[in-house]
Amino acid sequence: MIDPTGSLIVELREDAGVAAIAGARIRGLEPEGATRTYEGDALGPGHYKAFVVLAALSLPPHRRVPVMWAEYVVRAYGRDGDEAMALYLAIVDAMHRRGPRLKSNGLGIYSTHVTGGEASKDPKTQQPVVTGTIQLTATTQAVTA
Repeated sequence: MIDPTGSLIVELREDAGVAAIAGARIRGLEPEGATRTYEGDALGPGHYKAFVVLAALSLPPHRRVPVMWAEYVVRAYGRDGDEAMALYLAIVDAMHRRGPRLKSNGLGIYSTHVTGGEASKDPKTQQPVVTGTIQLTATTQAVTA
């Protein structure tokens, strides 16, 4: 089965609207932690930065045909509530503008839809975040054009 998570992350990183706010800080599963050369994504007050976390909620394949209806949680973090919402809306725009597409690994994504948009604060850092879901229909096997 082909996992569409990496393709979604790449699409968001390549989108001009999302990149204008978050740069390449589009992460899978959790924020990037600190390393010797990078301070990390999720910092405390006064040090917030915009970033996105995308995590799979459900990747159920159909029992008989090679398709899945995947659902992801998407969290758009900003330096303030306005930036978090602007980042979330850029994600919505990026995903809704995409029609059917064939990725280089043979993954076919037929449709992508974003729902939700709940504004809140991260419980650990108190950073503003807007949370929603990305739903997509994709192939589970490589396809050709």
